[in-house]
Amino acid sequence: MSTYKHSLVVILTIIAMMYIGGCAERNGQAANDPTQKVLARVNGTPITTEDLAFRLQAGHGTPASERQKALDDVIAEVLMYEQGVKLGFDKDPSYRQEIAKYERQLSNAKRLEMVRRVLNNQIAAKVNVTPQDAKEYYDKNTDKIATELHLEYIKFDTRQEAEDALKKVRGGTPSFESLARSTMGGTQVGGREPWDLGFLKWQQIPVDFADSLYKLKPGEVSDILGSQQAGFQIFRNVQSRKGPAVEFGAVSGAVTNRLRDLKMLEAYYRYVDDLKKDAKIVKF
Repeated sequence: MSTYKHSLVVILTIIAMMYIGGCAERNGQAANDPTQKVLARVNGTPITTEDLAFRLQAGHGTPASERQKALDDVIAEVLMYEQGVKLGFDKDPSYRQEIAKYERQLSNAKRLEMVRRVLNNQIAAKVNVTPQDAKEYYDKNTDKIATELHLEYIKFDTRQEAEDALKKVRGGTPSFESLARSTMGGTQVGGREPWDLGFLKWQQIPVDFADSLYKLKPGEVSDILGSQQAGFQIFRNVQSRKGPAVEFGAVSGAVTNRLRDLKMLEAYYRYVDDLKKDAKIVKF
């Protein structure tokens, strides 16, 4: 996946817990929100349709058959929460540590949601690809478009792990396959080992990896690709095979999408570079 496509994972259970934990603080808020209907009150604390929706998503089946059970569950949780506060459990260091972890995760989710909105409104909305742009891109990349790569890869959590592995593989010990087996293991997928991607067409290769991977000769291992968000990876080109020339009309849609992705990626980096000019950044 391209680095500009940040994946926003919303942890429903964390949000649900924060809603329950914060019910007392928003006692008057639900009544003022026209999108929420108050279904019950527990010692003055409202339980809304939104609270119930979280409970139903957590595994209580269809809303029609489990609505009352879900509402009873939320009522019980609010009572238990209030009792825990009365007993002073909210002052417990381990509780505060756990809540702090949830708050950090929520902060990350809020940041990524804002990133998504800036990407959509300030970058993606301004990227335009004309038919002429697409044709020019096709003419420059006709050879790549007709070539498939049989790739293997190994994914690492940190760049340091990837650097250590790449140094070993290029030194010949262990082999790429041995390292892939020990690192990724697992069962076969579609008759292939989990690190074996098989033959990939041009449009299946991430746009920000394509230039590096198409330079590899069969048997060669790539430099480190990826990012902190997507993970760090190294690739090996097992084999390249060139098919017949593909007419522009047959791939014009894929070419247009590909070029748009590339322009968005370039625009993203320019946008961030401009922001950095006016920012005070200190790395430790």
